[in-house]
Amino acid sequence: MRELILEKLKTSGYLPPLPDVLIALQRLMNDPDCDVEDVRRLIASDPVLSSRIITMANSALFGGGRDLAGDIEDAIVRLGVGAVLELCYTVELPGCIKVPQTFGQTRFWKHGLAVAILSRELGSKTLTDKEELDSCYLTGLVHDIGLLVYDYLVPEEFNQFLITTDFNNSDQQLETLETNFFGINHSELGAAYLKEWWPVSPKVVEAVAAHGEVGLEKDQTPNLTRLVSTANQIANKYNLGHSFQTRHKPADESCLEVLKMSREEMDELVDWTQVGLLAAESVL
Repeated sequence: MRELILEKLKTSGYLPPLPDVLIALQRLMNDPDCDVEDVRRLIASDPVLSSRIITMANSALFGGGRDLAGDIEDAIVRLGVGAVLELCYTVELPGCIKVPQTFGQTRFWKHGLAVAILSRELGSKTLTDKEELDSCYLTGLVHDIGLLVYDYLVPEEFNQFLITTDFNNSDQQLETLETNFFGINHSELGAAYLKEWWPVSPKVVEAVAAHGEVGLEKDQTPNLTRLVSTANQIANKYNLGHSFQTRHKPADESCLEVLKMSREEMDELVDWTQVGLLAAESVL
């Protein structure tokens, strides 16, 4: 089945189109000569998107407080171009990519958003590479997108996989179960989809491909891939978002030393993440 899936992946008609505004914004961000005014003009050309971005910029998720943004220019000045792009992905993706009823629209994107928030916050503590720092949020948000790609490319087979697999009682990793059934797991499939159709950094593709593998470890240099894997483990541990998991869950305790965080500080970060999820629930 692997060959069939990868062949279908090359044909855009099988897949959800990425909104034009996101493609244009991402390309602007990838342009070293990107002008902030270009970003403002592009977002302002879509009144609905502009309104939603301003609302989200003023929410707890992005540190809304006394200095509220009144327009897109205010949002860009207060948050920065990178954070505004993150907001655009947050409000646009849930509306353009369908989620199987098995997952639940809100639950699926809440998990992605939880991993995005955790990746952004933990990345600020550990990563030094600017490209990786800039990619934390988006990578976390779309790390599980391969699960949705299955549903677009082989919906009948994917439904059969969901019906016949006893996830709650399996001691195997989800990726192992998927590989046994499809010949490819959702991490690899999601990365292949992003590489083929999205104008994103290769670092994002690499991290999505390996987000189910080893997280941050002592004596290992922190990088985006390990960071997002750790954020995903934490979100799973605290039941943030969709429950499409098996009993085989790696522990996240070892990452605390690398992050130089106590268990209490981690609990506080998770509480903050849950506040962010509540702030964003209206757009998911």
